[in-house]
Order: sequence, then structure tokens, then C-alpha cells
Amino acid sequence: MEVQIISQEFIKPSSPTPPNLNTYKFSLLDHLMPPVYVPMILFYPPVSPPISTSSERSQALKQSLSETLTRFYPLAGRIRSNLCIDCNDEGACYIEAKDESHDLSEFLQHPDLSLLPQLLPPFDSMLDHSGQLKNATTAPGGGADAVMIQVTNFACGGFVIGVYVSHMIVDGVGIGTFLKAWAAATAQSQSDQCIHVLPSFDGAALFPPILDEQGKFAHPTEATMRGLYRRFAKKGRCVNKRFVFEASAVAKLKELAATSSLQNPSRVEAVSAFIWKCARAAWKAKSGRSAPSLITHAVNLRRRADPNLPQNCMGNHVCLTGAIADDHQGEQELELSGLVSKMREATSKFNGDLVAKLQGQGGLETLRKVFQDMADAIALSTTNGDDKVEMNYIGYTSIVYSGVYDADFGWGKPLWVVPVHNAGRETISVNEVRLMDTGEWGNNAIEAWISLHEEEMWLFQSNQELLNFASLKSRVGIGSYTDFVY
Repeated sequence: MEVQIISQEFIKPSSPTPPNLNTYKFSLLDHLMPPVYVPMILFYPPVSPPISTSSERSQALKQSLSETLTRFYPLAGRIRSNLCIDCNDEGACYIEAKDESHDLSEFLQHPDLSLLPQLLPPFDSMLDHSGQLKNATTAPGGGADAVMIQVTNFACGGFVIGVYVSHMIVDGVGIGTFLKAWAAATAQSQSDQCIHVLPSFDGAALFPPILDEQGKFAHPTEATMRGLYRRFAKKGRCVNKRFVFEASAVAKLKELAATSSLQNPSRVEAVSAFIWKCARAAWKAKSGRSAPSLITHAVNLRRRADPNLPQNCMGNHVCLTGAIADDHQGEQELELSGLVSKMREATSKFNGDLVAKLQGQGGLETLRKVFQDMADAIALSTTNGDDKVEMNYIGYTSIVYSGVYDADFGWGKPLWVVPVHNAGRETISVNEVRLMDTGEWGNNAIEAWISLHEEEMWLFQSNQELLNFASLKSRVGIGSYTDFVY
């Protein structure tokens, strides 16, 4: 793959943002997230016969993006501080690129993950080395971009849309809402329909931030994802691999995970617990002894609020829940069904009452208690008399129900959607799992993008029990397994 950038511009909203909406304030839950970008890469195969040229497609995408940004106005602004976005209509960074030497099918036959960063907008980082926000692009007025987009056209007529959206303003559901809205606007511009997705940007009203006397956000680092990740960050080479669990394998895992008290575990619960079990085996093989382990999952609070919050709520409406496994808990609790039960018990704490407390004036204290309870459980599991025991960790993110595979811009739904980021030169990282559905081609299969340190990954992928459930083929559309090292 040889991607060449041919143009870069800033797409402004088609209508100016009203003065009363010029400042978007971050909510309590927005500050829970690290100031990084949420990535998404959507692969669209060529349409036969072609219904538009790449030039016509480009014009339609840019015009509809301009219209969409009028409704998603903070995405056309700049992140000036940790408190807010200046909704100044400076526009979304939009890059056009091309690869005239290769067909998209060549890449999809044998995906090389090391090439994926070429399909995303290039940038260094949203953070500088001190952990402070910095410009993600050379935007005219300074400040970090809220969204960056790259559209890459291939010789065959297929194209790829790569997107970065600031995690300070979207979660997995939010990026899906934006992409589906942009896609619908593009498709409608080519038809007589006129239906618009109307997002809600009321996060700060629903989950008010707490400010100190100086007007700064009074959110302690230990009650954030960054604070948790720092505890478990490791130096060294990290390997990211893609495992596909076919629908039949997922169904079998659900069956094995079911118990009399938990008769119908979800697909995400079954796959997550199975990966956790295999990771525990890898860690034990590496160190020669068992060690306690913690997993966290980002819980979507929209469906747990009473009444439910609309799916079109933008901003972050998630919170972290954690579950711990160690050898003191008994053999049954460390089997697949036991691990699923631990996850269900942890997530069940996020009910309507807890969401209501997060929305009140005591929201910060409620959030601090969530993280303090997790810290207390970690301390209990890692203390053996006067000795401290190392704990292993995996952070899970599920985008299984984001609906990104429904983003049809008028040329068909994406064949493949990849939720990965530009790894760059990072040598400090935490273990992560990103779960993604597979659209129509996968028929309820789940892709697991798993990031582990090099030796741990080698042991993990050698687990025969894992290989009995994870597909190890290289072609998109059948199931694949590829890797890159950073």
C-alpha cells in the first residue's frame, strides 16, 4: 500500500453556531477519560457498476460533512483547555489521499496492520510529554482538533474513511452516532429523503462538573482512567493482534459460561471472560506462579439510567467497573462461568440509583468511591502479609453495539471496520482488549483486538484452548489474525 496525501482543508459548518452555544463544557464523565483520540477506519469496497466518480464522491462527502457539523457543532471547534471546547466553527480537519497502485481487495486479502496508520490522519499526539494538551494539527487558531478525517481513494474505486475524534467529547456510541449521521446526510444528498439525526450535547447538564475556587475542575487523577492506567503501565515492546471469534464459537462460549443463576450471558461477557481466562494462563506460564488479575470494562450508562438516556447523547456516558480474580477464590470461580459471574456482579452495581447519584451534586464523591472501592480491592488482593504481590491487568472496551457497520454513505455499508490507533513510537502501555462486531459478513461474530507485551502475547496465542475458539485466517470476511509490533 502506497498512500499519498493530495490535499488538506478544514470543513466548516454550513450554518454558523449560535452565540449561546459557543462554549461546550466538559462533563464529570468527560474528565474520567484520557485526552486521546478514538480511532475508526471504515473500508468500503467498489460499487459495480460505479454510481459516481471519486471527484463526485469527494464533493458529496465534504458537503454533507459541512451540513452534519452544523448539528455536531463542537466537532468543528477547538479544544482550548481541559474545561471546554471553543465552538468557533474553525472546521474539521479533512484530508484526501489516494493509492493509485493497489486495489483495496489486495489489502483485505492479507491485511497488514502495520499499514493501517497510513489510512488515518497523521499527527503526533494529543498530549505532550508532560501530559498537557497540545495542538494535534497546525490549525489556524491553535488548539487541539476535536475531529480529524482522512478519505483514501484506491485504484479499484473502493475507498477508506479514517477518523480520529477526541475522547473528551465522544465514547464508542458517540463516534458511531456521528459517523451514521454523516453517512445518512451523504446518502440523503443523493436522494429525495430529508431525515437528520439530532444529537444532544447536554452532558455537562446531565453530569455536572465540579470546579474548585479557581474555576478549575476538581477531579483527582486517581479517579480517572489515566490514574488507573498509570498503576499498570509497563515498558517494553507491545504486540497488537486481531482474533476473530466466529458466531458458532461465541454461541459455544455462551453455553459454557451459563449457570443456573446466570442463564444467558451476553456475547461480550462470554468472550471477555474467555480472553481473561487465557490471559491468566499466559501470565502464569510467564512467571511460573499464579497472580491476581484485574479487568475493567467501560459500562454504557445510557441504558442503565432510569429512565434511559437517548442513544444520541454525545460526550462520555460511560464509567469503569472492575472485577478481580485470584487463587484464593476457589477453582470454580476461576473457570469461565465464574469469571462471567464476577463481571456481571461488577456491572450490576451500575444501576439507575448509581447513575442518579453521578448526576447530582455529589457526583464527584460517587465517582471517587467507585475508584476507591476498586483500589481497596486491588490492595486486598495484592497484599500477602508484609509482601506485595504483582497484579496483572487488562482494560476492555466494547464497541459491539455502536452500529458503525450501518454507516452507509450511499455506496453500501462498510465491509470492515477497524477500531485501532496509530501506535507511533510508544514503549509504555497497558494491556488492552477492544471488542468489535463484524457486520453482515461476520453474522454475529466478534473481533477481539488484543494488545499484550511481546512475551505475554506469544504465550497467549500458543494456548490451544484459545485456538479452539479463535479463528486464525488472514482474509477479511472469513476471519483473520494479523499482528504488528510497536
